[in-house]
Formats: sequence, C-alpha cells, structure tokens
Amino acid sequence: MSFANQPSRLLISSDDLSFGVGNSFTCTLPEPITGAVKADLLRAVVPNTGYPIPPYQSVFYYYISTVGGGLTRQSFTLNTNQYFDGIIKDTANGFYSYFPLITALNAAQSVLTFDYNEPLNRITMTASAGGGATVRPAPRADWPENVPGRAFALNTRLGFIDSNTGASATTITAGILPNLIRSKVVYILCNVVMNDSITTDGLRTAIAKIPQTSSYGGLTIYQPPYLNWNRLITQGSYQQITISLLDDQYQPYPVKTDEFCEFEICFKYSDFEDSRTSPR
Repeated sequence: MSFANQPSRLLISSDDLSFGVGNSFTCTLPEPITGAVKADLLRAVVPNTGYPIPPYQSVFYYYISTVGGGLTRQSFTLNTNQYFDGIIKDTANGFYSYFPLITALNAAQSVLTFDYNEPLNRITMTASAGGGATVRPAPRADWPENVPGRAFALNTRLGFIDSNTGASATTITAGILPNLIRSKVVYILCNVVMNDSITTDGLRTAIAKIPQTSSYGGLTIYQPPYLNWNRLITQGSYQQITISLLDDQYQPYPVKTDEFCEFEICFKYSDFEDSRTSPR
C-alpha cells in the first residue's frame, strides 16, 4: 500500500469545501485516505461569532418622552448571565438561536421595542409607549457614577454610543455591533471518528470540545493538551471529510460560509507506527 494514501496529517480548510455551509461542510480529498485505524484533532482555528454580556454591563440607560416628560433618565436590566447564542431566532430564514438577544431585550421592559436590521448588522430601538413617543439613548456622561465598570453599559454592548444620543426620534439605529458574545465552547464533529466512550450527550462523533477563548470577531486557535486517538467509524477509505460545529447548547454554531475555519487531523495506522504518525 502506498504511503501516499496514508498521510500522518490532514489540513482541512473551510475555504476548500465541496458543499455545505460554514458550520457543516464537506471537503473532497484528491485521493482517499486508506488503512487508518485512529484519528484525533491536532489543531483547530474557529472564529468567535457569539455574544456574552457580563452582569456589570447589563443595564441600558435611555430617555423616552412619555416617561417622566423625557427629562428623567430611565433604565432596565437584562437579568440573565446566559451566553446568548444569537441575535434573533428566525427559523424561516435559517437562524436557530437558542437564546436570542432581541427576545431577551424585549422581555426585560415594556416601553421600548428592540429589533435587528440584518442588512445593516445593526440593532434598532423604538419607543413603544404609544402616543407618538420619542426615545434616545442616555449619553455616557448621564450614566450613574457609582456603577462598576462605568466606561461600559448595555448601551455600549448594543452599539448605542454617544454618537447617536442627540435628538430624540421614534426609532434609533445603533452603530455596528461591538464586542458581544456567543458560546463558551465549540464541539467539533467529524464523520471519520467514533469516541471510545458512551457519552450522556450522545455526541459520539465529536473529535474535540474546544473552549472559545477569543473575543467577538477574533479567531480561537486550539491545540489539545494530549491526543486521545478516537477510533475511526469504519475500516474503509475516506475521500470525503465532513466537519460540523455545535455550540454549548448543541445548536449549529453560526459560522457563515465566508468565515474562516481550519482543522488539522492526525492519523494512526497501527500501534507500531508512533514514530511516523505521532505529531508530538
């Protein structure tokens, strides 16, 4: 058997996908991999597309014309420490958000309505108190001085910064979404492996569970502390490699097709080939 069909490592890039989407794609290899008995993830590069909101940044400050005559600062608190897995939940258009941020915002109070402008990638805020009410975000100078982390608030996290705290309007559009959050971990599933143990979550084809350590818009670069050598599902050849990404709620991790992912998988062909196949 030719060693050309028994590589020690395979580098998979989402840029080379044959079909699929960013969080579940298949790459077709020029030649099949044959004779491998074990595999493991050697390295992963995954973008952070999620939205976490720390408790000290969970208060939104605003003015609305029908509450206190528009002269008294109002506020509401997003009472949750859950890592939000998406902005909206819209299954008709493929958004399967488990904890949608917009829904949580609208449930936190009753006089404002938040929405998401997908083409602009912006959150909008509308006065919903009736009677032609107007609204404006409170500028940073009006935030309470005794609040920990006063340099930030929910206003900042949603993109409502001082540049849009001028004249009141019925609807205010935020700036671009800043450093928000998503899932704490990402599960990497691969069609060529089968875990050696039975798991309570049923993810037998998970080749790795990686912590999401980068900030929004960044890349998490992961290497395992040691190799576990997952067993292959079959003893045949592999020419199509399928990678799927799940978040910590086992929902599709929302990576767009044009966002970059990269995975390096190492293979073992027998227990006596450690000198050739071991990456360590």
